[in-house]
Amino acid sequence: MPAKTMLFDQRARSLHDFGTAFCNFVSFNPQGRLLAIAGFGNLAGKVDIYDRRTLNKITTIDASNTSHCEWSPDGRFLLTATLSPRLRVDNGIKIWHCTGPLVHVQLTDELYQTSWRPAPVDVLPPFPQNVPQSPPPASSVLQHATVAKPTPTKPAGAYRPPGARGIEASAAYKRDDDTPSGHSTPNGRFSRSPVPGRFQNGRRHVPGAPTSPSPVRPAGGDPEKRGRKRKGAKDKEGGKKEGKEGKEGKASGEASVRPSLDIVVNGNGAAPEAVANGAVSVPPTPGGEGGLDPIAKKVRNLTKKLKAIDELKDKQKKGERLEATQLKKIDTEAEIRKELAGLGIKS
Repeated sequence: MPAKTMLFDQRARSLHDFGTAFCNFVSFNPQGRLLAIAGFGNLAGKVDIYDRRTLNKITTIDASNTSHCEWSPDGRFLLTATLSPRLRVDNGIKIWHCTGPLVHVQLTDELYQTSWRPAPVDVLPPFPQNVPQSPPPASSVLQHATVAKPTPTKPAGAYRPPGARGIEASAAYKRDDDTPSGHSTPNGRFSRSPVPGRFQNGRRHVPGAPTSPSPVRPAGGDPEKRGRKRKGAKDKEGGKKEGKEGKEGKASGEASVRPSLDIVVNGNGAAPEAVANGAVSVPPTPGGEGGLDPIAKKVRNLTKKLKAIDELKDKQKKGERLEATQLKKIDTEAEIRKELAGLGIKS
């Protein structure tokens, strides 16, 4: 919703676009001259009648709470009824002329079905070239008008939050086929996202909120960013100098150690002072293996293997079935303990 109604010929070529409206009912009269487009059920009950020859709207009928709608055999009248058990109040029928006036009303306490008396179209007089005038209404219409109190109806529309009322809806929420046929689509970026202002300089506009002007940047730019750029340029120059010094040290046979990362010692970002012999001390990373000698690494690996073997033996004692690779790992326990003993570790 809203639905779109279009008229096509036998070759599926579009003849006319009736636009979008809240409708779920379409019916031609038996002669095919008039077309009724309406919205019943949970819709308002508005009925638009069009002339098929001129494709112009003749009238709009307000038939609220309608459960059944049917054209008369002569194609000049429209029957609307409120039936039970769909609605148990205001049951009855109303007959409307095709030009819009109400000509007959008959109310019933409980009405379950109603229909026109069938009649062959050939027996009835043909529909005239011009839409006929409406006959005078029956006395029941005047009685119904005096009993029924007209209540002013406010046209219902889409809900809008208080902040978005009084402004037009964003174009992002419009249907792709809302533009009538024959209109050219303007060039621009297409977005499937319903977010308003998706491509408006990357900024999102909240409906109802005042548009904030874009901040004006000073001509010189942000001083903080300028400071960061200067600092980056200095660090880059310092790195080049260190690289040259390292190459010279290697050529003269001196050992040069350069850390891969800059280590911040104090809060102001100053680099650590170099050791007198030219080497820079890099603290070992927590959990890393940089500070372990090869023997300590080997001992730790062997200890891990023994721990895994003990877990497999516990599973074997509990009756769990082990795979062949796990059994082979258990068989290597003696060799691992022998290696640990050779390294001076008691297991």
